[in-house]
Amino acid sequence: MQTTETSVTDTRRTAPIVFSAAPLTFGAYCREIISYSWLIWVFATKEIRMLYVQTYFGLLWSIIRPVMTLLIFTMIFRLFMHVPTRSPYYLFAFTGMIAWNFFSQISNTASTAILHGEDIFSKLYFPKVILLLAKIIVSSLEFFISLAMLILLIIISDTSLSAGLLALPLFLFYNVICGFAIAIWMSVLSARFHDLTQLMPVVIGIAIWVTPVFYPADVVPAAYRPLLYLNPMAGVISGYRYALLGDPFPDFPYFVTMAIVSVVALAGLYLFSHKERAV
Repeated sequence: MQTTETSVTDTRRTAPIVFSAAPLTFGAYCREIISYSWLIWVFATKEIRMLYVQTYFGLLWSIIRPVMTLLIFTMIFRLFMHVPTRSPYYLFAFTGMIAWNFFSQISNTASTAILHGEDIFSKLYFPKVILLLAKIIVSSLEFFISLAMLILLIIISDTSLSAGLLALPLFLFYNVICGFAIAIWMSVLSARFHDLTQLMPVVIGIAIWVTPVFYPADVVPAAYRPLLYLNPMAGVISGYRYALLGDPFPDFPYFVTMAIVSVVALAGLYLFSHKERAV
């Protein structure tokens, strides 16, 4: 009899566990991302091993790929089209290329991270955006290797680094934000429109030609140059060239566009936090 009373008393003292389908507030969701941030490094290091450790050349691919691309476009734009630049063309092109490659890798790989992570979500709970952030870390590995190569080439070519280098983190931040804005909105929209995951790589492949990656913005006719202000990556690349090569500081309208992209990225994260269960 005594045992039964104890059992009833213990049951009353146990707080019920309630599972709710209601979405977290945005602030609570951001706190969850921070609390699970250790998973970003777990997923990122796992993917880096899969990408490089099992290949014959390993991390050398992070050097081989940009160098091969640089050689091809240097021949096309410098030898055949004679594009004028303030600095040696290979430095000019390489600067634009590493910024664009970083953006495109984040956009293409992070936007499909949620779709490819369904098996993980069925076994472990964490904010789904963690997988997207892990893809950014993976993409940054090749970026920083390429950036180190570029700085070495600048030093070898006797092109002096200026105080503008201090502004590089600002444009690096916007570089990530541009890729993240596309990735987070693709993660939201692709849950309903699956064809977007096939379309986005094509769009980004075309967009490189309307972005001053391999040519200076000066070659664009003055009547059409304001259209470049609508392209945030044009401002990011101009910022990289200012910080690394001493080119003129980007025009103010570029920063307006970058600010808008930051708001778009934040709005995408807000919407994602409320629709995560449907993504």
